[in-house]
Amino acid sequence: MFGWLATHLAHVCPRAVGVEVERRWLRITPRLLAHRLPAAGPVLYLPCAVPAPADAVTGLLAGCRELAPLLCVRWLVAACAIGSDGPYEWLECRARDGRLCARLHLLPDSDYLGWDALLAAGMPVHAACRQRRGDERVAAAQLLDFRCRRLAGLEVLEALPAVGVSALGGGIARGIARAEGLALGC
Repeated sequence: MFGWLATHLAHVCPRAVGVEVERRWLRITPRLLAHRLPAAGPVLYLPCAVPAPADAVTGLLAGCRELAPLLCVRWLVAACAIGSDGPYEWLECRARDGRLCARLHLLPDSDYLGWDALLAAGMPVHAACRQRRGDERVAAAQLLDFRCRRLAGLEVLEALPAVGVSALGGGIARGIARAEGLALGC
């Protein structure tokens, strides 16, 4: 349930390449994602370096540039794996064409009921499109608490640095960031 082992297992332990990752595709709109994401509590957010969305959602804004990839999301790929030290769970946020926009990792400090509600909001589908390789360079790693609020008739997706994350959650987040070649930011 902590989200990084299976995606980076070859970096951590090259002999463990055979770990099976279960993936479920879910159809979701950026607006629904913005409304449900705050209930998940603190999560590790790994945005990819993607251009601004070509098919922007009317009435929904990103509160900062780092959150703009979430405005492109049309598919969530719920992934989970069992590693040597327990279960791991994460979401791959994918654009309409299958390119990775961001990953969200469940942490021990996350709200598991909020995470499940986020998953329940998506409509299950068969693998919707082919996953594109090569454009999945992660740009940052941050522990965030998401918010969605109304401002002058618009909805704004915002995030604040997560506070009160446990030593275990922080250690897991740092490990994920390190596997991506990044330092954990605020």
